[in-house]
Amino acid sequence: MKNTENFKDPNQLDLFAGILYTPEQEKLIDDFIQNQKNQILFESRKNNLNEAVLTDNGFVKEVDFINTFQTKIVTRELTLGYSWSKNQFSTEQTYEIFEGDLFLKGKKFNSYQKPNELINDKFSVSFDGDKVQCAAIQNQYRYIKPKTLLEKLNQHNEYQKTLFKDFQRETNLKRSVIEKYTKLYPNAVITVTSDWTKYSKSFEVIEIKFKSGSYVQFRLDTYNNKEYLYKKHDASFATLSSDELLERFSKQEALK
Repeated sequence: MKNTENFKDPNQLDLFAGILYTPEQEKLIDDFIQNQKNQILFESRKNNLNEAVLTDNGFVKEVDFINTFQTKIVTRELTLGYSWSKNQFSTEQTYEIFEGDLFLKGKKFNSYQKPNELINDKFSVSFDGDKVQCAAIQNQYRYIKPKTLLEKLNQHNEYQKTLFKDFQRETNLKRSVIEKYTKLYPNAVITVTSDWTKYSKSFEVIEIKFKSGSYVQFRLDTYNNKEYLYKKHDASFATLSSDELLERFSKQEALK
């Protein structure tokens, strides 16, 4: 705590190790506490109005949104006054504060984060009169009608559920493919790697590689619940010269 001797009346004494404040300091403390009360009243009214915007347009509390707004009593050390006027001082006061806000409730799934589960999440929502905005749901910052936002929230939740189901199907298929080729070729090394194309972006590949260096890669088809050949590599071809390759190809049977 900062030294307050410069602000005390020399005729005043400390009582029970406490501090007797000057009239100026008392006013700063009273003003601060009153400002806190005014701010809480303002924020509480605004919170109630914003909640009404949601409920009046079909949002269900504890289903589509939560309201965590609350007040509580705290005891904290404050620094009041202004350093430029040399009346700044520290004081410990007990006063009321507010915390929390309105949040939309929804689902979230991210296959790149652990654990790979469909989780309940909350999203910040902003208000501008009777319009609302939630960037996490809208993917943009334009204020829209509450009923439109509710539709987008429901669409978002269904999409997240679909992503999770697709991930589960892919995970189960990947596991079964690995188990199948592990049993068929116990001496091969089976790994899950990734590849990328302009149209498919990044995707997983299951590679079965043999001691010779030859390998076969499969992609997963979750729609038909099976794997299909993606790439193949015969290591023995890599050691052949062009003449040897031509000779070998010349002896292959004609296509039927």
